[in-house]
Amino acid sequence: MNKNKAHQFIQTKRVDESGAWYGLDNAGIIMPAVTNTVNTGLFRFEFQLKDPIDLDVLNRALTDCTNRFPYFNVNLKRGFFWYYLDQCKTSPRVYSDQGSPSQGWNINKRGTRMFRIRVQGNRLAGEFSHALTDGAGAMSFMKSLLVQYFSLLGIKAGSELGQAENADILSTDSPVPPEEYEDAYQRYFPGSLPAPEANPKAWHLKGEQLPRGSYRIIVGRLKLSEVLSEVKKRNVTLSGFLGAVYLDALQSLWFAQSKKPRERIISVEIPVNLRQFFTSKTNRNFSLFFLLKENLDLGARSFDELVKRAHHRMKIEGDPKSLAMQIARNAGGTRNPIVRVIPLFLKDIAGKILFSVLGESMLSGFISNLGVLRLPPGIRAHVKSVVFSPAPSTTTLTNASVLSYNDELVISFGSLLRSRQLEQLYFRRLRDLGLSVAVYCRADEE
Repeated sequence: MNKNKAHQFIQTKRVDESGAWYGLDNAGIIMPAVTNTVNTGLFRFEFQLKDPIDLDVLNRALTDCTNRFPYFNVNLKRGFFWYYLDQCKTSPRVYSDQGSPSQGWNINKRGTRMFRIRVQGNRLAGEFSHALTDGAGAMSFMKSLLVQYFSLLGIKAGSELGQAENADILSTDSPVPPEEYEDAYQRYFPGSLPAPEANPKAWHLKGEQLPRGSYRIIVGRLKLSEVLSEVKKRNVTLSGFLGAVYLDALQSLWFAQSKKPRERIISVEIPVNLRQFFTSKTNRNFSLFFLLKENLDLGARSFDELVKRAHHRMKIEGDPKSLAMQIARNAGGTRNPIVRVIPLFLKDIAGKILFSVLGESMLSGFISNLGVLRLPPGIRAHVKSVVFSPAPSTTTLTNASVLSYNDELVISFGSLLRSRQLEQLYFRRLRDLGLSVAVYCRADEE
């Protein structure tokens, strides 16, 4: 790695005669080409508050937060060679949260922001495009929004606000350092390296889909202490364990097919927050993924085998040199002089092909574990529950996201399929292990 480069912030912000604008980072740059009103790329955080939400106060808090996060208050523009994010002149408004989540929002539509805040009764939701940020960046915004909302109501966050676990909560009157909107992939670009191992095309779920515009969310709540005890007993990581449960459900569905599918590989993507490996305070994208895969031509594996193999695969892929190869591949493309001068409409075509080859075609699904969500003591009692839901995908059709809050492990499946077999198998496996699981489906997403 170029050590000198690692100390420089690779800013995405530019200013010209029309005002401020931002370049897309290396993870977000492909998203405009592959998103639409169904495949929106919007992942979601949902907070159930103790009391009904005051819309006037929330709108004031949202204005305060978007002023503090100016690099979020943007919409997409097309240049001749690249997309860019143009800073909006007005503040966003709060939308109703009736109907399906993460649907009917196309970032390519003129004037559309890269995120939206939705409210229904006691429920506050934020939906964010991966063109803008990842789970860590979006959570920083949502936690800051909550703190500002309650502050305007006269409820203070408490003394823990300045501590490390709440360092991502940003005061609305604090300055905006350049590191927050940097392209951290470029900052830590290691130079030319061999490409990572190519992955084969994976098997995908198939079946009748929900009506267009519908996206079902099924949530399972588990006792965190029980799950961690099971994980500790097996001497594995929580993410690896949850990924193995996903593989177990997929292989059951694969072998249940009346005709053996042509694709013999099942694979589960595990996103990883690179901030735990590289120092960065960026609120833009800064994540990669591990890929857990199994060749079913070898036959079904026991659950214990899947857990062990997932654990060791994550250890191998978490090696700094393996991560560096991914960064070099992903960040290297925009540095290529030939790529830089290709017109945007041709980049869009190439981006769709690249996303198919190196993206969702090689995975059967993903499960993203955000980790433990902590809130300051002053507002913790006012937030009953939190759910983190994945962005919809017309390729994998069903995916999952995970976080822990208030001693609960919350697993949320988002699906475009009518069938609930994958979710049923997943939670059944957890129950078979003796874990307590409470499962529900939001009625307004049916």
